[in-house]
Order: sequence, then structure tokens, then C-alpha cells
Amino acid sequence: MESQSVNMRSFDQQFGHTGSSLEKALTSLNILKEKDFHVLVVTGTDSPESQEQINQVVAAIIKKVADKTGIKILLFPGTLVARVQEIFRDFCDQDALDFLCVDGYANIRNTGLIVAQILGAEEVVFIDDDEYIDDPLFLHKAREHLGKTIEGKIVAGVGGYYVDPQKAYRRAIKPEPWKAFWDLEHLLNEALCHLVETQPRIKLTPLVLGGCLVLTRALFTTIPFDVRIPRGEDIEYVINARMFRLPIFFDNQLYIVHDPPPPLHPLWKRLRQDIYRFIHERAKLRQQTLMEDMDCVSVEELMPYPGGFLGEDLEDKISRACAMLAQHAHDEESAREFLNNTFLMRTDAVPQYNVFNYYLDLQRKWEKMCRTIAMTKELRQECLALLPRFPLH
Repeated sequence: MESQSVNMRSFDQQFGHTGSSLEKALTSLNILKEKDFHVLVVTGTDSPESQEQINQVVAAIIKKVADKTGIKILLFPGTLVARVQEIFRDFCDQDALDFLCVDGYANIRNTGLIVAQILGAEEVVFIDDDEYIDDPLFLHKAREHLGKTIEGKIVAGVGGYYVDPQKAYRRAIKPEPWKAFWDLEHLLNEALCHLVETQPRIKLTPLVLGGCLVLTRALFTTIPFDVRIPRGEDIEYVINARMFRLPIFFDNQLYIVHDPPPPLHPLWKRLRQDIYRFIHERAKLRQQTLMEDMDCVSVEELMPYPGGFLGEDLEDKISRACAMLAQHAHDEESAREFLNNTFLMRTDAVPQYNVFNYYLDLQRKWEKMCRTIAMTKELRQECLALLPRFPLH
């Protein structure tokens, strides 16, 4: 069994886009000089009624690519979740079953990590279906520094960055008045410029991008993605890993081409997801307590991004940006929802529980499940037998 797993998330609500981009992403792997890996494609959708149709389309694409390239590809369709849960039920408790889910980004990444463990992977490389590789040394670079000691810390994971098809990594920012208060794109560009343009090549990072992320077994069997994060689960993962002294580094030579479709959700909804996740992250940082074998992570360590959205002025940023967006909205529904965001930031978005303790509990359940997977050969064999393989062996 190969020790590397290229873990591809296929979670796209724009069904037509999924097929063409997924085929391009999978085919691009053929450029890699290193061939000793498995590809695992995990599918999920916000529309359960279309899951079977998506599975059929994805399976046809995978077979086509595998026949043409010889790449070893396995499929974990969302419709397989219930059958795998039944197997897990014989060996694990309910907590483990709850992790097997393809509803949302954090859940689909956790499911990918679970299946990677079933495959026996020692390292996982996450890429997404709206990306492709044009660097033959991508996999070599992704793995080159794993396990090494840098700045007195062992490299438990590595993140790279996105470039667009023209090879630009800076996000193009459309000037709009409300962005004076919600300067997310500006701060993200500032952070990326520092990470990409400065030496050393490998450095500690306040952020990663989930579609260009490499994790060691020591990391992914200890740290789960936080399932209560609706968006930005990748950056949250950096914070959690750092808390548990399993730091993720940034490699300024590791990149992937990102060619996403236009956003499907309206701006008010995307902004709402950011509001929820930043309030969640800030609560986790504020509620940290000194624990054995753990470090407290400060907002200063996460500057300029995401730290710039984790301070005392977060509510002011939200209120000012949403007020301006509501004032200039093109329709009544959008105006109403922008204003509703300012209400939700003080009500529903505020966790009514200790976020730090919640994550500690989640982490303990995850680690227990991972030990069970590692020690239970029968569980791994039964699950592995369910996975469609391309090409067939």
C-alpha cells in the first residue's frame, strides 16, 4: 500500500462545473514525477437528492482518467457514508460515527482523513476539484520538509498557496466602499505577500489554504477539522494544530493553480459565514486555558490574517460593512439580510458554550477513533472492500 494519499475534495454545488474541473484536476496529476500514491476522491453535496447522480458522473470521470493515465484512484461517494457507519458501529462508539459525514467543508475533510487512515496513508495531500497541478515536482515539494526540525519545531504539516491561471497569487480586489471596513481581501493579500516573497522558504504560518495542504499521520490522527466552522476550516486547523504543538509551516515554493467558478451564494450569506467563524475562532482563543502539552495561541501570532478579524473591533467591522452594504443593496432581500447579519453577530453567532472545551472534547473523541482504526484490521478491511477502485485490480 502506498504511503501517500492525494485527498481530493469534490464538494461543488454548481453541478455542471464539477465534472469539467474534476477531470482537469485528476488528469493534471499525471504530470507528477512521483507516482507512488493513491488518489482518494470524496464527494458531497448540499443537495442530497442529487447525490446519486453526482456519484455516477464522478465515477465515469474517474474511470476515464484512470484508464487514460494509469493513476490509482479510489472513490468515496457520499452515498457510502451509511454503510461505513454500520461497519464502524461494530468497533467504535457513536462519537466515531458522527465524524463520518459529508455535509460541509470541515466534515468532508474529516471523512477524507478517516478514509486515508483506512488506506494506511502516512501522509495526506489535500487538493480541491477546482484546482490543477502544473508543477511536476509538486508532490516532491509537498513532502520534502515533513518531519524535519525547523525553528526548533518538527514540521507536522505544510501549506502552499494558490495562483490563478495567469500565475498571480494576489487576489484581485474590486474597489468598493464597504471594504474599507471589511478589509479581508487586503489583509489576506498582505499575509500572502509576506509568506510568498520573504525568506526563509519554510516558515511558521498563521494561515493555510485547504486546497494546497499536506498533513503527516502524527498530525491528522491527532487534530480533526472543527465541524462547527461553516467556512475557513483550513485556517481554523492551523490554530488547533498550533495549540497541540503540531505546527504547520508555509512553503513559498509549493503552489497549485486555482480556477474556481463564480461564487454561488449571495454576498450577504458568504459574509454571514465569515461572521460566524470569526466569532467562533475569537471565542476559542479567549477561552484557552493552560493545559499540559499544549500552547496558548495569541491573536498577535495570527496577524495580519486571520488575526485582523479576531480583535475587539470585530463587531464594529461587521456593523459598518453591513450597514453600507444594506444601504447600497440592489434588492430588498439583500438589504434585509445584511442588516440581519448585525443582529446575528450579537445573538445566534455567539456560542452559548465554551468553544475551547468543546474542541478539546472533539479532539479526544477523534484521537480515540483514530487509535481504533489503527488497531482494528477487520474494520479497515471491511471498509476498504466497499471503495470503488479505478482502475480495477
